[in-house]
Amino acid sequence: MPITSKQLRKLRDNLGLSREEAAKYIFVTPRTWMSWELDEATDNHRNMPEGLLELFCIKNKIKYTVLDNGVHIV
Repeated sequence: MPITSKQLRKLRDNLGLSREEAAKYIFVTPRTWMSWELDEATDNHRNMPEGLLELFCIKNKIKYTVLDNGVHIV
């Protein structure tokens, strides 16, 4: 199951990062990051790819594990 938009925003907020700063960590545009944080019910919402979530965790020293081919934050 992909990370939800609320979980992603909470993770970013807990790190004290703006959307722009978070996007730079994984080489995407702030607009792309914003689309991952949009409510799942909106037309423009997209799920963050698991590989990019894993890269974000690695770069920010966030503990995670991969279960059922998905990244789960510890």
